[in-house]
Amino acid sequence: MRTARHLAIVTVIAAVSAPHARAGKVYPAWVIPDTLIVRSGPGTERDRIGTLTKGTKVYVTAFADNWCWAKLPDGRWGWLAEWLLQFSAEKGRKLAEEAGKTTSSAGGGSSHPPAWIDAATVNVRSGPGTRYDTRGQLHSGTKVYIIDTEHDWCKCRTPGGYGWIRGDLLQRNVERGRELARAASRARSETTTDMQTAKAYVAGDGVRLRSGPGTNFTVKGSLCEGQVLYVTARRGEWYEARVHGGEDGWIHSSLVKFEGGTGSSTLTKGFVTGSRVHLRSGPSLNDHIKAKVLKGQTVFIADRHGDWYRVRVQDGEAGWIHSSLVKCGQEEPEAGAATATPEPAAAASGGSGEVLTAWIAEDIVNVRYGPGTDHGVKMKLSRGAKVKVLELSGHWCKIKDADGDTGWVAGWVMNFKGPGEDPTATEGSEEVPVRTAWVARPEVNVRSGPGTNHKEIGEAVLGTEVIILDRDGDWYHVALDNGTTGYMASWLLDTRAQRRARQGMGEPSVGAAPAASSIGQAFVDTAMKYLGYGYARGTAGPSTFDCSGFVHYVLGKHGVNVSRSSRAQYREGTPVSRGNLAIGDVVFFKNTYRSGISHVGLYIGDGKFIHASNRRGGVKISELDSGYYKPRYAGARRMR
Repeated sequence: MRTARHLAIVTVIAAVSAPHARAGKVYPAWVIPDTLIVRSGPGTERDRIGTLTKGTKVYVTAFADNWCWAKLPDGRWGWLAEWLLQFSAEKGRKLAEEAGKTTSSAGGGSSHPPAWIDAATVNVRSGPGTRYDTRGQLHSGTKVYIIDTEHDWCKCRTPGGYGWIRGDLLQRNVERGRELARAASRARSETTTDMQTAKAYVAGDGVRLRSGPGTNFTVKGSLCEGQVLYVTARRGEWYEARVHGGEDGWIHSSLVKFEGGTGSSTLTKGFVTGSRVHLRSGPSLNDHIKAKVLKGQTVFIADRHGDWYRVRVQDGEAGWIHSSLVKCGQEEPEAGAATATPEPAAAASGGSGEVLTAWIAEDIVNVRYGPGTDHGVKMKLSRGAKVKVLELSGHWCKIKDADGDTGWVAGWVMNFKGPGEDPTATEGSEEVPVRTAWVARPEVNVRSGPGTNHKEIGEAVLGTEVIILDRDGDWYHVALDNGTTGYMASWLLDTRAQRRARQGMGEPSVGAAPAASSIGQAFVDTAMKYLGYGYARGTAGPSTFDCSGFVHYVLGKHGVNVSRSSRAQYREGTPVSRGNLAIGDVVFFKNTYRSGISHVGLYIGDGKFIHASNRRGGVKISELDSGYYKPRYAGARRMR
């Protein structure tokens, strides 16, 4: 059950909710590069809301992890990369002089003539000709500024930066161009899809309710996590919703969680069918590679463009994969269409198509509305109750009991081998029952039988959660939430029971927090000695640190050697779930100043961690559930 506090209605405000700044402090700054993107939040994954050109003067009032909250020349506000701003007034004025101006506005207004895209879609290229790479695409009615011309091509300043566009695809007549823009706006407004009203919840703190479907619309209010919404329509990646007890507005779909998973999700679950598939930044082979995904890995499809799917990799990045390399859970979506999550059909079944059977292994077990302890309790089951497993989500199982009722149960409180029977493993002198585990190597093969002589039927990456069904010698029979059942070598998995035995703990009730180990407390005690020390990129103590250097230095003081970079550290140690965090665990964050793993700290208990934050904050303590760090949390490792 959600508490009244979680459902409390937040007073609707009319102004943009800015981060707290130093009282009365304003920092003038000047743009260093030729073009600087203005974003809706502190990070390169946030929406672009405009651009600034070299020498533009802005006024910074707050800082967040190498990003600045600044007032722009046209009166708007936005986030800018701190490392691309010059705070020296003397050097800033020189930048403005070099650029031949003293002020500029985000995304527009200069001596360069405007033009509008006069075709449904055009490619923006890196040079004046089709032989040059495509940097992106623009749609009809988009306004650009012509900087230079060469033969039949125009170099333009676009909403996404500079690039070349064929001259015959541009409309230079102002009146006709504005009509193109108005027509495009009308076409977008007509694509709104009415939905059957669905109850949902806000999936983050400080979420902005806007007057329209985009970050360029005014902010009507700020919402808190768990607040009740009633979604009535969708346009692109935005939902129109009525706030419970409040007013109507628009919220980005990534920040909305539907009740019971109904109504609902804009994502279709799919699985990667090719080996070592590339996740790209755009829908073509010309777009750069963001990451590698493995065969069998779960993805969630949000959209389609031609032969490409825009997907979110489970617990990872978003990007584009060719549709031939993805198997959908239902009929493929139409290009650009919204897709609903299909009703899972025995997603956890093995090669034979039989649904898994399990038995409750504890005296009383909570059955929840969703996969995790943050979901309310729907009912309870007693030891020995037989259930069918309909779907897996990591270590959580969607089950159906003898009465036909469904809900979610943690995999570590069920037997899969038989009622009262468990596969076991030895930890020290103790024999412990093993039911769930994590993949403990960067890449592990799933095989059709218990041995390397059996064929590979899939792959799993570091930290993947698996359900243990049985044991055959040194091999575990496992189930993954992508629908695969197969065999993994036991020495490549870290089981939950063995981990807890090493920590001197038995199996707690679901969601209980683990105790701190002596080495973990020692890490924290050492780290706290450096609270308030300075931050400097590329340093690892003893007087200044960057984030990974701080972890490297502190653990090294206790004879634990870890790599020097956050990305390398993320591949070391033993994966730890959020619910099992212990004092001294190393916590990781993604998509801060760069995409992927980019920040790291040490967990100190009570939902807090100590870290070398940035050059203004230095070594400090922050909340894991803060508005900035909560959506960027990427996982944890135990370095023992």
